[in-house]
Amino acid sequence: MFPSDYCNELNTLITAYFGQDYDLIDDSEDTERKIDIYIRCSDRPSREELLNNIDDFLNAGDDPERLFMDYYGFHFSPALWGTTAVGFLQLVRQKVSQSLHTDKSN
Repeated sequence: MFPSDYCNELNTLITAYFGQDYDLIDDSEDTERKIDIYIRCSDRPSREELLNNIDDFLNAGDDPERLFMDYYGFHFSPALWGTTAVGFLQLVRQKVSQSLHTDKSN
């Protein structure tokens, strides 16, 4: 079982940026653009927490696709955005990691 209550930042990203009202954040259907907006609007501790949440999620079970749909399927279906749950989480992880590295360099 995965403790979704523990993953507040992952919950925020999925429900606020990709949930039913996703167009209020940005009216495009560009996944990377929404992730970039999240990064721009989030502080460093929130982005670090998101990385921890993603790692915890990906290590929580042997079927992350099913687990994702169990917890987040009501809010967000990666298939409708042309990706898988794991692909989506890996993209988020890569972009957020890059933003944290860039912050350190500046």
